Amino acid sequence: MQTNRKPEERSLLLFSIWMGVLFAVLGISWGLAIQSGVILFDGIYSGFSIILSMLSILALRLINQPDDDTFQFGRMGFEPLVVALKSAVVIGVCVYGIVTAAVTMLHGGSTSTNSLSGMLYALVSIAACLFSWYHLKANGTDMPDLVQAESELWLMDTLFSSVVLASFLASYLLSQTQLDGVVPYIDPGIVVLASVYFIRVPLARFTSSMRELLLMAPTGDIQEQLKAHIDAIARAHRFSEVVVRSTKVGRELAVDIAFLAPADFDKVDIDELDRIRAEVEQSLSRLGFSLWMNILFTRDRRWA
Repeated sequence: MQTNRKPEERSLLLFSIWMGVLFAVLGISWGLAIQSGVILFDGIYSGFSIILSMLSILALRLINQPDDDTFQFGRMGFEPLVVALKSAVVIGVCVYGIVTAAVTMLHGGSTSTNSLSGMLYALVSIAACLFSWYHLKANGTDMPDLVQAESELWLMDTLFSSVVLASFLASYLLSQTQLDGVVPYIDPGIVVLASVYFIRVPLARFTSSMRELLLMAPTGDIQEQLKAHIDAIARAHRFSEVVVRSTKVGRELAVDIAFLAPADFDKVDIDELDRIRAEVEQSLSRLGFSLWMNILFTRDRRWA
């Protein structure tokens, strides 16, 4: 079974929220001050991240509540639901960035010429985002998708800030040459390129979360590990076949296992079957998920 690390997880999510507040205020105010679309986009992105991080804390509170008459199979579905929602919003922000930057380019580009101030913002942003990403990554490596998604957002922001630095450096250098007419298009152009590049991560997260919400089979590596563990137990107890159905929902792995006994299989009592169930639980717990299991023993394959 997975260790309950709710306090640590909540602490990391709160850290991400406060850092998001700082960057939303910094990015929006700095972007408006020097009329930079790329910095303003960074601030808006951080502002949305605050709301998304608060949703993560709400989801964490819900999934740690016990089962009840309404949620008889638990609330694990809230985790992929929130991750999917977060990914969809980030995708929307990226699309917004592409559209607004394209419109800016059609109208002659950005009017921002304060490249030195933009480079200063980018350096501050890189340092703080890199710290945030490392803090979440180092302390949440073995934590579930909520923290992992937060870590990925800060890594994206770190890379984006690096692109911002490169764009302002290019603007500064080109402004000293005969190519200074290109400078107004660099800022919105970088927003388009960065948005197109960074949209891949939330798209992958969104796809993965939707697979979980639709109760599709887990990834191939998880299925292979499941098969290896369960096949070993089936061979050890001389079962002729085993049928396994599984799905991963958030931090929970749901497994339905049907052991098929051969015709000459000796009769066993319930205590023996329960010992096999305990053996399966002990083996699968090494995979690192919370387990929801249903284990069936039968000679008739139609019950499998």
